[in-house]
Amino acid sequence: MNTNNNSQLPLEIPIGDAISRIQFSPNSNNLLISSWDSNLRLYDVDASVLRVEVPSEAALLDCCFTDDDSVAYAAASDGFIRRYDMHSGVIDPMGSHDDMATCIGYSDETCLLVTSGFDKKLLSWDIRTKKSFSLSMTLDAEIDSMSLNGFKVTIGIGASAQVYDLRKFDKPNLSMEPCNGAQLRCVSSLPCAEGFAVGSVDGRVALQVSCSSNLNDIGYTFRCHPKLKDGQHHLASVNDIAFSPLVPGAFVTGDDEGYATIWDARSRKRLLEFPRYSNSVASLSYNLLGQLLAVASSYTYQEAKEIVKPPQVFIHKVDNIDLGSKNMSDEEHHFESKADAGASKTYPQQAGTIRKNGHIVIKNRPCKVVEVSTSKTGKHGHAKCHFVGIDIFTGKKLEDIVPSSHNCDVPHVNRTDYQLIDISEDGFVSLLTESGGTKDDLKLPTDEALLSQIKDGFGEGKDLIVSVMSAMGEEQICGLKDIGPK
Repeated sequence: MNTNNNSQLPLEIPIGDAISRIQFSPNSNNLLISSWDSNLRLYDVDASVLRVEVPSEAALLDCCFTDDDSVAYAAASDGFIRRYDMHSGVIDPMGSHDDMATCIGYSDETCLLVTSGFDKKLLSWDIRTKKSFSLSMTLDAEIDSMSLNGFKVTIGIGASAQVYDLRKFDKPNLSMEPCNGAQLRCVSSLPCAEGFAVGSVDGRVALQVSCSSNLNDIGYTFRCHPKLKDGQHHLASVNDIAFSPLVPGAFVTGDDEGYATIWDARSRKRLLEFPRYSNSVASLSYNLLGQLLAVASSYTYQEAKEIVKPPQVFIHKVDNIDLGSKNMSDEEHHFESKADAGASKTYPQQAGTIRKNGHIVIKNRPCKVVEVSTSKTGKHGHAKCHFVGIDIFTGKKLEDIVPSSHNCDVPHVNRTDYQLIDISEDGFVSLLTESGGTKDDLKLPTDEALLSQIKDGFGEGKDLIVSVMSAMGEEQICGLKDIGPK
């Protein structure tokens, strides 16, 4: 094995299908590898030996260690959560989700295993007992990604990042759209601080770090690749983010075009970009001391394209990163403020990754997806996605059929709350903005029930908060909150 940081030599492990996750042990340089070929593997990086290969009954979509490398857990396509004894190879089913189990993580502080699946459930399991899951919560949509750190679990669900406390597993402590409406592909918790980073399907990374003083909080968004010559942005889904245990504030991103790049969060520098891999970068993991970085080069299950190169795992030595590397300039990496991050009306997203309750543009109209069905076209063809959407402003039903490997336009959809100040005779409303100014360009909604609630509440002298939905240059009042009498 060659661990030179410019090496492109993979580990000698034949893997039959897409790699879903790689993870270093918390105590050694043993690397856990789960894949869609239904095998869980344990590779000893120091000895360059595959120690264990355990076949399972279904494709493995995620995996994790507990507090040592003798026991591992995996989430599978049949919904089951399984415990693996990595010494004996014995597998024990713990229980299951009602649909595919997609994400799994372990919290050493609580001894809880946390899982999610296509059944929209977030489950926690106490590994010290033989019981099934100890806590369950059903969310509004499927969880796309998840990361645990101490007592906190951060999930990516659509365009939203939500943070839950495992000690009070009922509602999120924080919920936000860090990429202003763009679908999130991955989330990663900071190892030694309050905060997280997310990667989106349109190539953006958003970093949120809470410090002891709010004045020192870090929060910004940037694009991983420069603009192209025609002025358009280079768009490649950010599939994974991993933070370095060795260099404070350093993290690595891996994207759909096969690039792995190390960044410095504090100084906003690009520290190192590895030579491009032959496949997408599907998963990343640092070892305990941060000296080694494992990179899984693999097509992903979100992609709908023929297999060209087999999945591979690379190990790089990264304890000699040049901290004086080139700054990430605004021109190259397009740092965004809250004001301009959602300036573009739409962003591209692969059709096969768009799900029910997400958004899509159909016939140049912003729609909420209410139904998705997929049909195969043959061995060498691509699946086709049939979308049924409801126009978010008119309520009109629209349909479209798109090959799953093609990109669709997805609208940036935002909701903003304003206090209602006045209603004019011609039906326009006056709304109080965050800055203390007024917004006077919106009319009352056409929905009869909502219109009646607003008029009646305002006539009774109540304090009303209206929610305004905006997308593709249009705005409309879509909700109402009554906060009591004036």
